[in-house]
Amino acid sequence: MNKFYLLTLMTVFIFSCDNAEKVKLDNAPAPGYLVTADGTKIPARNADPANLEIWEKYIDAHNKRDLATIASMNHDSILINTWDGRNIKGNEAHLELLKQWFEEGNPQWNTFFSYSMKVDGQNGEWVIAGMEITDTVDGQDIVFQDVTDSFIVDGKIRRVIVYRKEN
Repeated sequence: MNKFYLLTLMTVFIFSCDNAEKVKLDNAPAPGYLVTADGTKIPARNADPANLEIWEKYIDAHNKRDLATIASMNHDSILINTWDGRNIKGNEAHLELLKQWFEEGNPQWNTFFSYSMKVDGQNGEWVIAGMEITDTVDGQDIVFQDVTDSFIVDGKIRRVIVYRKEN
């Protein structure tokens, strides 16, 4: 019986320490922030890792030229802000852009980092990802890097902002 009490006491002690650590982390300052147009800093925190799986499936569909999967993963009112200043609005416009790109080049995405983030007060979460893209332009393979900020709402891609570094 004494062993039972000892085991119970140890279990309570271990879980109480774990909970204290969680409370400490919940009250810690956010590891990041987003600055609004008026200069207000909004805390940004770690988000659901399931967003990374959504993003990986989305990029895999691009590499496979699977427009049906891409369409099903796009939010109806998707907005793509491209690296060259274009704003692609809506699922159909996005699919048409991809279809043209797939026909003209041979883009292949290779993600080299990905992080899921939530900004306090936003209804959705972000995936920030870095990708090396190999494409064919005028018969020549070119390689460039994109960093994307992708906003996911209800499991669908709502917005993608693309930043590019060309070599």
